[in-house]
Order: sequence, then structure tokens, then C-alpha cells
Amino acid sequence: MTPPPVLERRDGAIAVVTLNRPEALNALNLEMRDLLPQVLDGLNADDAVRAVVLTGAGGRAFSAGQDLNDSAGFDATTVQEHFLHLGALYQSVRALEKPVIVALNGLAAGFGLQTALHADIRIAHAEVCMGQPEVRAGIPSTVGPFIIERVVGHARAVELSLTGRLVDAETCLAWGMVNEIVAPEHVMPRAMQLAGELAALPSLAVRLTKRRLRERTQADYDETVQAAMRYQQAAYLDGEPQRVAAAFFAERAVARNRRKV
Repeated sequence: MTPPPVLERRDGAIAVVTLNRPEALNALNLEMRDLLPQVLDGLNADDAVRAVVLTGAGGRAFSAGQDLNDSAGFDATTVQEHFLHLGALYQSVRALEKPVIVALNGLAAGFGLQTALHADIRIAHAEVCMGQPEVRAGIPSTVGPFIIERVVGHARAVELSLTGRLVDAETCLAWGMVNEIVAPEHVMPRAMQLAGELAALPSLAVRLTKRRLRERTQADYDETVQAAMRYQQAAYLDGEPQRVAAAFFAERAVARNRRKV
């Protein structure tokens, strides 16, 4: 039986949610896209949960982004539906009225970056890198710039979205994309420590503070999701993402055959 792509466990008042596709660098597939909001919405409704820690399985990635095996099958219609569901996924992170700490255990790109930045606090180690590589896959970067701009400013959002480059942990710390860098073995303990401290705070004050912070950007976020659906449809009608994906899979097949020789 294939393990679920999202795991949840409890440690007292702390819920630990794990993206669980380590063999695919925890890339977002359709099952994870639909399951993660269900898990987070359930935690939001559970008064016994006072804080959430979000992490990735394995030691290589929090999430490498969208699973290309899924997105290769998108067309101008299905990509709109996908971004509607993806918007709901990010909204489930935004809507959490309990503190959310991300324990970054490796690469956070695309979906991984955006999910992490929608959370409240991010703990990383020195080998973590983050980026918004969508343009390199022929995909317009739409939701990413929204959250990047709010965390690190317009100029950095432009740089990351247009270049698609990855930035290292020290740069992420200097820019404010991560809050702390600790040793790899201390990432989860530090995240749990912070979650415990935040879980001990007066819950109504925390909930109302998070609600107000979300309200200040909600209208812009809703507009961004609608814009994402339009721009993604335009890209897929042109066929550029499909062409880039086809070239990627062709190159991967050639490399695989070379290794067999």
C-alpha cells in the first residue's frame, strides 16, 4: 500500500504535519494537493491544537515544487482547475489561526517556497536552499511573487521570479525568508521548541492577531489566485509549458539510457 502523501501526528498541543513523498523530494502531486488542505482545515477546527509544525519527509527537501509527472498532463482547462485547488491549499495555510512553524529540512522550491512563506516562522539549516523556478519550466510565476513580495519586498520578488534561481540559507536569512539557521539535527527540535512557546500564549490573542494579519492581504490574495488562473491558461493555450516539459522528459530519458550503457 502506498503511504499517504501527508502525515499528521500530535505531540501534546502541537500538531506535526509532514509532506511525505521523499522519493520525489516531497513534490506536490494531485493527491497531496487535495489532502493537505483537509488536514490543515481539520487542525484549524480542533481546539486541542495550539500550534502546527510543518516539515518534509527525508533529509533532502521540504518540497521541490510541483511534480512534473502530474503537470505534464495539464492543458488550458485542467491547469485552471489545478490553480483553483492550489489557491485553496495556500489559503488553508493562510487561514490557520494557530502559529505555523516550518522545519526546513532541505530544498524549498516553487510550491515548497510558497507554502513555507505563507507560514509564520521558518527554521532552516545551512544546506537549505529556496527559490521560485517556475519560469524555467515555462510556467508564469503568479502566486509566488505575491507572497515573496510580502516577505522580502518587491525587488527580491522580481529577482527570484524572473531568474528562477535558488538562493542559499545564509542569503535566505539575510533577506528574511528564514528566521533562524541551526544545525541539521536541531531543525525539528528548535521548531518544536518554538511551537511549544507559541502554544503556551493566550490562544484568543494569537487567533485574533493572525486573523487580522490575514485580513490585511486577503483581497489581494483572492485577486492573485484569479489572475493565476488566467495567466496559466494563456501559457498552456500557447503550449510553452508543454514544450518545456517534453524537452525535459526527453533529456531525462536520454540520460537514463546512457546510464544503462
